[in-house]
Amino acid sequence: MMAQLRTHSDFLSRLESDLRAREIGGGRILVAVSGGADSVALLRGLHALTDTLRLNCVVAHVNHCLRDADSDRDAEWVTELAERLGIECHIRSADLSAAARNGQSLEEAARSARYSLLTELAVETHCAAVAVAHTADDQTETILHHLIRGTGLAGLAGMPHARPLQSAIELIRPLLSIRREQIEQWLSEIGQDFRIDASNLDRGFTRNRIRHDLLPLLEEQFNPAFRQVLASLSEQAVEAAAFVRRRAEELADRALQSATSETLRIDCSLLQPGEPVLIRETLRTIWSRAGWPLKRMGFREWQRLSELVVDGPAVNLAGQIDARRRGTLLILTRPIPVTVHPTAPPNSFDGKKPQ
Repeated sequence: MMAQLRTHSDFLSRLESDLRAREIGGGRILVAVSGGADSVALLRGLHALTDTLRLNCVVAHVNHCLRDADSDRDAEWVTELAERLGIECHIRSADLSAAARNGQSLEEAARSARYSLLTELAVETHCAAVAVAHTADDQTETILHHLIRGTGLAGLAGMPHARPLQSAIELIRPLLSIRREQIEQWLSEIGQDFRIDASNLDRGFTRNRIRHDLLPLLEEQFNPAFRQVLASLSEQAVEAAAFVRRRAEELADRALQSATSETLRIDCSLLQPGEPVLIRETLRTIWSRAGWPLKRMGFREWQRLSELVVDGPAVNLAGQIDARRRGTLLILTRPIPVTVHPTAPPNSFDGKKPQ
C-alpha cells in the first residue's frame, strides 16, 4: 500500500520531509479531522507513514454543532473512516457557551473550544503532538486577511508550523507548505472521498471572498506568482517577528503588574524609551497571555495603545475596552465576560471551520 501511494504524487514525500525536519516521529499524534479534504489527506498521509516514521495516530473530531444534522453526519463519517483505517477515534462536542468571552465572535469561541478539547484529548490519549490540517492556501488567506484588517509583523508571519499547546504537547501543521490543489489531487488518485462544507462557498464570509474572488484576481491581473511572493514576505516576517517577540516576552514579564479577565495593569515606565514596534508587541503579548480576544485588534488599535504608553488621552476600543493612564500605570478594563448560547446561529462564522 505504501509503495502504491508513493507512485501517485510527491504529496507523501513533502509530508514526510516536513515531519522529519521538525523531528516528528516515534510517538503518538492526535490528528484533528473535520472530514474536509485537508484533514482527511493529513490523516491518510500520516497513516501511510506509520511504519516509516514509527507513528501511532489517534483521530479526534470536534463537533461544533453549528450545522445541525450536517454536523452530526460529519462526526459519523469521520468515525467510519477511522474504523476502516483501524485507528482509535474520539468524538467531542464543543460547548461554545463555556468558551465564548465578551467581544469574541462565534468563530473565535469555536476555535477556543476546539483547541481546549484537543488539548484535553491529547493528555487523555498520551499524545505528544496535535496535528491540524492548515495548508499553504490557508496560510496565504490568513496573511491577506490580516493585511485587510490591519496587522503588524506577527500578522505578516502568518501561522507557525508548530507551537506549544501546553507543557509537553505541541501543535503541528504538517501541511503548511502544501497547496490545496495538490492535496485534492492526491485524494483523487488514491480514491479517497471527503466531506464538503457548503459554508465554504458562501461569499458572505470574508475568508471565502478572499479565497474565491481576491486571490484569483491578484494572480490573474497583477502577478501569477502572488502566492510565492506572499510566502517569501511571510518568511522574512517570521525572522523579524521572532527577534521582536523574544524582547517583548522579556519586557512583558517585567511590565505586567497584574492581570485578570477584566483588568490589566502595566507599568509604562518599564517600556520607555522603547521602539514603537517593541511596545506594540509587548502590549500584544500581555493581552494574549491574559486570554483577551485579539480579533478586533488591528495595527491601528495597537498603535493607539502604544501611544498611550508614552502619553495621551484615554482610548476606547471595540468590546467596550477602556484604556487610560494613572500615573505610570496603563490600566485596561473590559466588562465582565458573557457567554454565548451554544445554539446561537453562526452569524459571524468566517468561512472554513477554524482549525
